[in-house]
Amino acid sequence: MMTIKLRVAVIGPLDLVETVLEFGYFFAELAMFPAPYRNERETLEIIDRVRDKADILLFTGPIPYRIALAAAPDKPMVHVYYSGTALYKVLFDLYRHGVQGLEDQLRISVDVLQRKEVEEPLNELGLPARDLHVIPYEFGMSNEELVDYHHGLWEQGRVSATVTCVTSVYHRLKELGVPAYRVVPTHSAIRDCLNRALLEGKSLRFCSSQIAVGIMNIDNFAKVAKEASSEYEIQRKKIILQQILVDFGEETQSLIKWSDSNEVSFVTTRGIIEQVTRKFQDAPLLLEIMERLQWHASIGIGIGRTANEAEGKAREALMKAKSGGGGNCYLIMQDGIVYGPMGSEMTLEYSARSENPELISMAKKAGLSVGTINKLMSLCRRLGTSTFTASQLAEGFGITLRSARRIMAALERYEMASIVGEEQPAGRGRPRQIYTLNLEEAHYD
Repeated sequence: MMTIKLRVAVIGPLDLVETVLEFGYFFAELAMFPAPYRNERETLEIIDRVRDKADILLFTGPIPYRIALAAAPDKPMVHVYYSGTALYKVLFDLYRHGVQGLEDQLRISVDVLQRKEVEEPLNELGLPARDLHVIPYEFGMSNEELVDYHHGLWEQGRVSATVTCVTSVYHRLKELGVPAYRVVPTHSAIRDCLNRALLEGKSLRFCSSQIAVGIMNIDNFAKVAKEASSEYEIQRKKIILQQILVDFGEETQSLIKWSDSNEVSFVTTRGIIEQVTRKFQDAPLLLEIMERLQWHASIGIGIGRTANEAEGKAREALMKAKSGGGGNCYLIMQDGIVYGPMGSEMTLEYSARSENPELISMAKKAGLSVGTINKLMSLCRRLGTSTFTASQLAEGFGITLRSARRIMAALERYEMASIVGEEQPAGRGRPRQIYTLNLEEAHYD
């Protein structure tokens, strides 16, 4: 049986990329291909170029990894660690080249690594480090800053040599005539990284192959049918709905099940749903039904290890989608993580469970569920503030304004929220009360 290999893009300076690729021979499950850059600033450009070709992004060092992490690409990522052990070869090169002061007082500057990572190998070798200059990497730090740091110390006569983990910095220092030495990852560090890439890939495949069940229901169908101009109109729309669902089934490779209760279910995999919904943010099926039929529908999607587990989660998600009057799509993962309402600008991610006794106590006191409290915290993270109106809560939760006011009233009653101001809506209408949540004491799952 042929095993589909995991596609790994190796991103970094050309020589390090080639070194990593040499180890690919020992990892038969990985199909590795080079994605070299000339400067770390090209990292995001390289990612855009290889995103669709790779399952995993592997970086040959920590800096391009951190640059990519900030951009949050939709791919698993690993990087080769530059631990202090990588310094041993550099220290040997310093000794071999007869760098001044190595025997009595080491005078070097080092970047990217933490001070402890540098001091540990020095202490093990019995080398004094009384004049050691270390500049750890911080996100946003430019290569020019690192070059200026090393060059400045060398010009002042405070160091005899410079040690850098950044290839472009190394080459620039060489151009300036500074004695520079480059830290490169050890072979064991590369092997560890490839093993982590393999584990990431296996985890990715396991998650992607989980079963996803979706249940779609037309809201208030009896009322919609009654208000139709004729039975022919309903039948035409049912034909269009069938076409929409067949197209969706083909796109998602779903098994579609029709029932007599105006409910349709589909079975596919988590990986496909994740791709179609843009990591559980969009609801394309719901949007198309509303646009083409002007019908409001509710969709619940469940992810599980078995079809029964996934269907149970889908039923639970469908109830959430209908709870605010319908017209929403929710997804519930096997571990209880909820995404919704999907397709809105305020899609939230929160846990329907908690083992936090403080949070459970707060929820019981206010007569709310633990999921609602977690959902409130997710809304605050999405808004970037703990202050909002009932209208914002209604929009974020996909519920009616009346339900949102009831939640805020319950929180205010037990001093978990307080009114801090008012805002006047555009046009006529009573002022909206502005609330702030007082839930800082609890730590949320």
